[in-house]
Amino acid sequence: MPISEPSGDDGQLYTRVDDEQYDELSELNGQPIVHVSVWEEGLADSITPSTANNADSNEAVAADIDLYLRDGVYFELYGTLCYTDLDAAPISTLEEIEQNLQRLVKAGAILEEVAVDDDDGLVLVLAQRHQPQLYLQVGAWLLDEWEELPELTAP
Repeated sequence: MPISEPSGDDGQLYTRVDDEQYDELSELNGQPIVHVSVWEEGLADSITPSTANNADSNEAVAADIDLYLRDGVYFELYGTLCYTDLDAAPISTLEEIEQNLQRLVKAGAILEEVAVDDDDGLVLVLAQRHQPQLYLQVGAWLLDEWEELPELTAP
């Protein structure tokens, strides 16, 4: 599914969802997820050294994630908190985030819903058989098209 390019905003990093973006992003609802990558070092780490990846198990870890959808669209997600339950704390390690995402991709998960939080931030709901499995509360994102998936590395 081709996405429209914002005029003059090539590569713009978004932090809030406006009505027009919401309408466009909602067209992605129901898309199968074909590949994910969790970055070992996030964008925030390159700006300010952080101990977030070595945080206590009680602290949330904000991950940077590439999320590829079947019809050729992908998200670069920055500062993403991942929840398995909206009433629970976010996942606390990058390893657990990656394991959850990889398990969902192998199980045929879809982007069930594009939503917004109380501050108009992007929230992606990943589901399996229309049952929400993972909620991604995104700090910032880019949206682009892909023609070829990244090389898969052996575990």
